[in-house]
Amino acid sequence: MNETQTGAAAKLPGEPYSDLELDQSAHALQELARSERDPEALRVPARYLETVRPFFRLGWATAVRTGHTGPALAGVPVDGETVNIAFVTLMAETVADRLALETARRLPTGSLALWQKVTYHGSLTLAHGDYWVVGMHIHSHDLGQEPEVRYDLGREIDSTAVPLIKTVRRQSLTPHEEFHRYS
Repeated sequence: MNETQTGAAAKLPGEPYSDLELDQSAHALQELARSERDPEALRVPARYLETVRPFFRLGWATAVRTGHTGPALAGVPVDGETVNIAFVTLMAETVADRLALETARRLPTGSLALWQKVTYHGSLTLAHGDYWVVGMHIHSHDLGQEPEVRYDLGREIDSTAVPLIKTVRRQSLTPHEEFHRYS
């Protein structure tokens, strides 16, 4: 009887990382990032190294086990610009995630979300219809008042968000429970 019918968990072939692979990958990652005190350091904070470490180990072990660590570029380090690009991208995404979370915490109750489908029924009667929320602007008021959120509405054209109506008030919109799906 096959395992799918019995419900038994399938065991994938392979072995866990060896001690040598763990040591080599740790050393290689450290060489890429170096200490923050090193004058030639890329100044990569430790928290980012910990974020990428599992992926780096996986890449290292995969390369070793498939024989792709041959002497083609033995002794030639990866250039600093290539390494910088990898870590800068990671850091930028992390900062963007934090900013998005912080912004979401400050939004007034009942705010819409980016890429939420809405129906516009505001003063521009020729523009009435369904749109995606493609931008948000938070406008502060006097102290003690809740900030006002205004929305940019648009459509996706050739995989690009194109704003069509800007700074729309919440009362001119009816939200739908539909969100844009990325492929």
